[in-house]
Amino acid sequence: MGPLQDVRILDLSRLLPGPFCTRMFADMGADVIKIEEPVKGDYARDFVPRRGDFACWFMEVNRNKRSVAMDLKQEEDKAVFLELAKTADVVVESFRPGVMKKLGIDFETVRKINPKIVYCAITGYGRKGPLVKQADHDIGYQSLAGLVSLSGKRYGSPAIPGILIADMQASAMAGMSILAALHHAEKTGEGQEISISLFDTCLALVPGVSATYFGNGFVNMRGNNWLSGAYPNYNIYQTEDGRYVSVGCLEEKFWTNLCNLLERPDLIPLIRDEDKHVYIKHELAASFAEKPLKEWIELAKGSDACLAPVLNYDEALATEQAKADEMVLEIEDPELGNYKTMGFVPKFSKTPCAFYRRAPRLGEHTEEVLNELVKE
Repeated sequence: MGPLQDVRILDLSRLLPGPFCTRMFADMGADVIKIEEPVKGDYARDFVPRRGDFACWFMEVNRNKRSVAMDLKQEEDKAVFLELAKTADVVVESFRPGVMKKLGIDFETVRKINPKIVYCAITGYGRKGPLVKQADHDIGYQSLAGLVSLSGKRYGSPAIPGILIADMQASAMAGMSILAALHHAEKTGEGQEISISLFDTCLALVPGVSATYFGNGFVNMRGNNWLSGAYPNYNIYQTEDGRYVSVGCLEEKFWTNLCNLLERPDLIPLIRDEDKHVYIKHELAASFAEKPLKEWIELAKGSDACLAPVLNYDEALATEQAKADEMVLEIEDPELGNYKTMGFVPKFSKTPCAFYRRAPRLGEHTEEVLNELVKE
């Protein structure tokens, strides 16, 4: 069993940041009970594509959990939730501030019946300030936090982020914070409330950007710094066949390796002169345009030149590295047939993560969980 097999989590969150956080706990063996409103449940259940009557998105972030259908606006169901809360270690929710208090199941209420409870709220803008009630999505949090301005061509428009950075990083931040709070509760018997803001997460996600701004007032924007295309040795170049390679050799030893790989040792000392950077970019672009991507991949093997192919996601999953790390799981399901799902990032030597069960149907475990509650 996983390292968290003695932890019970009541998960009231929906869509991505909360459910992905609790899925990581479930992969580690925690008993995650997903509390969903009857009939509709988590909105992600309606997403496409589908695998039978399941949404693939929902399955990906809700595996290893149990589902209990419960209308928390009804006094009877609220009472059952509070009984469940007595048995839980953690509550995770992602409603706007004030909703849980209105329902009568907020942290202050729960801690009266379970002093050790760790209660984590994942919200867009936290608990204070003018935006706490405002609805938004990942692109909005990233935009307001200055992240969107960092990507794209220097004199062009900002690029729409290709990944949900706010959601995913808030998931990880919530998970780490919950474990810290559980450690505190175990030592002191005292639970606590955790507030994770997606906006705050974005602000703190770029320590290099904040360090330079706090240090000398420099404002990082797309194309004006070493992480966004200003430097030739940290950049993207097109190959002969219209594909792309990335160069990430900021250290001199790696830059030397790259220049030797390209048979351009004359470029090695020029990197120290920023006035030569435009020239170096032009020369690198010309060099990479001489061969197709496949040849560059083969040529770069073992070179330590920090040269990598820019792969599409299907290609990334097919790499030997992804296979070696077992990042694609093959699931045999007697009802849904065989399918694939993402593997586990943490690799524990003693208590490995595991696939225990597919994502639940809405309310699939209501009777099972409530029967356990009677026994307890």
